[in-house]
Amino acid sequence: MGVLDKAKPLEAVTSGKLWVTYGKSGSGKTAFIGGFPKPLLYIQFGDDGSGTLEGIEGIKIIRPESFTELKDILLELRKDKVYKTVACDTFSLLVEEWIDANAAKKNKRMSQQMWGDLKTDASELIREFKGIAKLGKEVVLTCHEVNDGIEGMEEEILPEVRPSMNKGVRTYLEGMANFGIHMVVKQKDKPQDDGTVKTTYIYGAHIGPNPYYWTKTQKPPSMKIPSFVPNLTYTKLKNRLLSGNE
Repeated sequence: MGVLDKAKPLEAVTSGKLWVTYGKSGSGKTAFIGGFPKPLLYIQFGDDGSGTLEGIEGIKIIRPESFTELKDILLELRKDKVYKTVACDTFSLLVEEWIDANAAKKNKRMSQQMWGDLKTDASELIREFKGIAKLGKEVVLTCHEVNDGIEGMEEEILPEVRPSMNKGVRTYLEGMANFGIHMVVKQKDKPQDDGTVKTTYIYGAHIGPNPYYWTKTQKPPSMKIPSFVPNLTYTKLKNRLLSGNE
């Protein structure tokens, strides 16, 4: 049997998806996770927003303390038959943990070799998450955001807001993702008749093509989706926006 004999009809390849959501703290990333299929394993790295998920049934939490422990969790998930969704919040903090463990705590500066080792280790984790998605689970990785705009050249180069991490790792993550979603909270001030101002907040997400924010959405070429969607949920995106039934 040759390697090419492993090829399958495209319609026979069924799998879950790798979702990458990113934005500032408080933009709704963790709340978005809460709408994914249950049972859900919530892998918390850092202390961003697990309280947002309290009271939602079907969620279990685990807190790995290192790259190595997370790898062990992912290896077990390869054999898991229980969880429908696996979420890692916040994935971009893993990069900071790696730098802290391998450089800062050892009073070392990040060398070119260490940057390469970081990319190798982080890419391995991303491949594991992608492999879990291919087994049929929904996998969600959250990240903080960073602005890659070049100061003083705003008119020549549009600022690019992307997941916050080492560029080599980020490029790999963006390539492996099925969906890239930028979460945001917008403030809206409305003057009242009595002279006061009523402030409301709108949570939403950039999901369609956007010159400022990295987004990625797998859909038929003929399907048009909005650039910004208020109160985005897994159900709204998967069952309505991407099915053309909104």
